[in-house]
Amino acid sequence: EEDTEALLPPSPMTSARDAGRRGGLWTVLQIGKEACKEHAALAYSLAKDEAIGSIMVAVWLVTLGGNMHNPVLSFFYLGLGMKAEAIGWAGVITTLGQLVFGPIYGYILDRHSAYLAVVLSLFSCGFACLARGLATSAEAVYLAAAIMSLGGMTFETMALATVSRYAPPHRRAMVVAGFLLQVKLLGILGRALYPAWNALVIDVFHVYDDMTRYRLAIGLCITPCLVGFAGLSMQWRTFKRIEDKARSEQSSDGESAAVE
Repeated sequence: EEDTEALLPPSPMTSARDAGRRGGLWTVLQIGKEACKEHAALAYSLAKDEAIGSIMVAVWLVTLGGNMHNPVLSFFYLGLGMKAEAIGWAGVITTLGQLVFGPIYGYILDRHSAYLAVVLSLFSCGFACLARGLATSAEAVYLAAAIMSLGGMTFETMALATVSRYAPPHRRAMVVAGFLLQVKLLGILGRALYPAWNALVIDVFHVYDDMTRYRLAIGLCITPCLVGFAGLSMQWRTFKRIEDKARSEQSSDGESAAVE
């Protein structure tokens, strides 16, 4: 029997609902497109900013490299003969160090220098990854975890605090949101790139030993941390001038408020 309802034109209510759905989807796509443009422009402006540009570049590189080596860590530890309990103790060491040194880094950031806190955390991150990549035993992994606990795990937090401090007040919320979004996206991208990196090492460089490939992958964390540390250290005078200027402006604002 022929379906007569299929031959009838759609009711006005159905047409309106379908149009609303199409319009809603189009609106969402347009909002997403504009948001992508805005965040791309934000990333470009942050990279060019004198106060926070170098820190943002370091954040991008460390996040990308760190997440590219994350997929191999458990296999690397197992290759060293570590059991699940031993791997867990490495995490305990790092966490305890964070609890101890996190407030110290906060004190350095608030009372002394935000850039000093960032540089110290990068230093810890780089040498902890180096010690991890050279490790040949569980004890060496514990040493790397102890070095990482000296501040390497706080790098992202210190960088975010510094970026939010020196971002223009009228753009601070956007800068913080952009920072968090960029870190998340680069983290996903880093993990997704590991298979391509592994294929490159095998097919181009003919590295077939698993542990050697794991150590090379850990090098993706070492390099951006140490390069970022060296780059920020060489710009110390610029950062000191920016911080001195910010302190003088805060003092002037405080004196003006006291007079009023």
